[in-house]
Amino acid sequence: MKNIIFPLFLALALVSCDKEDSEDVNQDKIYTDYEMFYNENTDKTTVVARFRFGGPTGTLLELSSGATVTFNGDNLAYNGWYGGHTKEYAGQLASGTFVYIDVDGNSFTNATPSYNPIAFDPGFDTIVKSQANTLTWLGSQLDPNEAVAVFVGTWTWGQDALFYQDLDGATNIIMGINQLSNLAEGTSTVYMDRYTAVNVSQGTSEGGRIRSKYRAINQQVLVLP
Repeated sequence: MKNIIFPLFLALALVSCDKEDSEDVNQDKIYTDYEMFYNENTDKTTVVARFRFGGPTGTLLELSSGATVTFNGDNLAYNGWYGGHTKEYAGQLASGTFVYIDVDGNSFTNATPSYNPIAFDPGFDTIVKSQANTLTWLGSQLDPNEAVAVFVGTWTWGQDALFYQDLDGATNIIMGINQLSNLAEGTSTVYMDRYTAVNVSQGTSEGGRIRSKYRAINQQVLVLP
């Protein structure tokens, strides 16, 4: 399986607000995580740069003492909701470049990878909980370093399901009955993200990841027994 970080639907969920200032840690132990996220539902692109001490699950950091991060030359301000430095843009951005300068003046430049659109088939309007369901998306097959994630539910704890596909050449996701059994019957919203994620080309010894993500127009479905 590919080494793809899976920050599913980050724009829809709170991130831990616990953080430290970047000046207080060893600069070479800062892990970088960059994302360019286009949401077709809102027609907005959100870019986020997250910094963690010691690795991908380490303590969140807010850049301080002169450290900065920019995207296409725009300064990114820290936002606790995202747990990182962020900025929104109107419409879809095809590409962009993050530049991070740490407290010691070291500079790291990383360009976003290319990414592909995705959409639901209009005929996908029903999910039957008692059997496996196949969700075939509209769009190209998965290339290396690509993945698709699908979330079904109402955001009520225990009444949702999460599915993931990262096989090269895949064009669908099989939704098994074990996960579907959690769904409440009735109308649910289905969210689908497609993204490309790769290791950063410039980073500290801790490394990092950079991804470009596309969210399809959400789909309303009827969940049946």
